[in-house]
Amino acid sequence: MKKSRILGALFILLCIAGLYFYFKYYFTEEQKNITQRKIESITGQNLTVTVFGLDGRIIKRWTGIKKITSFSDDRNYTFFYTREGKYVQIPDSVWYIAEEE
Repeated sequence: MKKSRILGALFILLCIAGLYFYFKYYFTEEQKNITQRKIESITGQNLTVTVFGLDGRIIKRWTGIKKITSFSDDRNYTFFYTREGKYVQIPDSVWYIAEEE
């Protein structure tokens, strides 16, 4: 009985280690990004992003955005993915508001 528990625990640890190395070394960068987006869609926020023109008019609005990414280095844009999985890039020269739904 005790021997089977030890073998079961060892098997589970080997499976976890195998999955770790598989995901770390055999996943392409694209597969990692897709998996990360799926995880973030479960744990992410639910935002509405609205882009405004210089005159204050609403140009475009997206709902159900899970994550918005902006950079603190010399890159001058913000990006996110829509519900449909489309990539949207907003330059810093455009005014936008991201608010929780």
